[in-house]
Amino acid sequence: MRKPLRVLIAPDSFKGALDSASAGEALRRGFYKRRPDAEIHIFPVGDGGEGTADALNTALRSETRTITVSDTHGAPVEAALGICTLAGKRTAVLDMASAAGLKYARNHGCDLPRSTTRGVGEMIRYALDQGCAEIVVGLGGSGTCDGGIGALSVLGARFFEASGRLLSDPRAEDLGRIATADFSEVRRVLGDTVLTLLYDSGVPLTGEHGAVLLYARQKGAREEELPEMENAMVRFAALCDGIAGHPLSLKPGAGAAGGLGYGLTLAGGVLTSGADYVLDAVGFGDAAREADLVLTGEGKTDAQTATGKLPLVVCRRAKEANPAVKTVCLCGISDPPKNLYREGIDAVFALADRPMTAEESMAGTKALLEKAAYNLAGLF
Repeated sequence: MRKPLRVLIAPDSFKGALDSASAGEALRRGFYKRRPDAEIHIFPVGDGGEGTADALNTALRSETRTITVSDTHGAPVEAALGICTLAGKRTAVLDMASAAGLKYARNHGCDLPRSTTRGVGEMIRYALDQGCAEIVVGLGGSGTCDGGIGALSVLGARFFEASGRLLSDPRAEDLGRIATADFSEVRRVLGDTVLTLLYDSGVPLTGEHGAVLLYARQKGAREEELPEMENAMVRFAALCDGIAGHPLSLKPGAGAAGGLGYGLTLAGGVLTSGADYVLDAVGFGDAAREADLVLTGEGKTDAQTATGKLPLVVCRRAKEANPAVKTVCLCGISDPPKNLYREGIDAVFALADRPMTAEESMAGTKALLEKAAYNLAGLF
């Protein structure tokens, strides 16, 4: 008796159109219409970007909690996090964007100098109060650039000006005024809690590819503000790297979320590739050993995908587990560099089935995914 075709579906979200779980379900429906005999498993996944917590909490069947915290500019907002048991530990899973995402910054005119990650610290504090032994933070989708000082202040860090004055509610604009810092209370508050920081972009804190010069423009910073913001971040990094005794600001992911990645490493957090962490947590590698086909996807497949975005990591991990498995990436826009194929992706297909605008493509993403999966099913 012929064994059934085994298909794993693990797409990223299609930003502005579908979350990871909905994209996976659309692919499953399309494939089943052509191959109802197939054995299909959906893995809602993320790479540390916005939506990672939703995908991970769905896969882990977490209990969802909604709490009131501060947004990017201190206004109250409802933020969700999940609590589950992972590897035998009570674990909280959250996206920093739930409290400090770009969508909230837009409500305040993208006033980046006044931005704060205070709400992320409040979410972490809540998880600590719930007795969580591990707290997982997705770092993508931020509307802030405060180096994490807002979150750190909630966790007990103290930042002082040269005059000795305490900055009680530090914002991004205060980074250049910090002369000394004290993190002793943060270490006491966190204790033995593991703080896992998931990044989707392994950028350092400062420099051309850092938190300010690479990402601040898209969060509303004006061109003339960038040199002063970068200089302030450089001074903050020099101070805190000195306190830590290590160049933590150079770590991949330190520049994620406007430097929140760096700030939380000062609290003992561990920067981790979001895609690898999520795939391990949901058991993707074990499932891939017996798979015949892996379907993944994202909004745009291009040179950024080749730097380690989720679809590439999905395909790479699948090939590591089973070199014979076929891997396909479906996307709204296809512009893949050739090295993407050498890294583990067998084929990349754009979803559009006729000339259409970006708006039409996004509105029709679900139907286009179903149609693409139906056609792919005919090849197996």
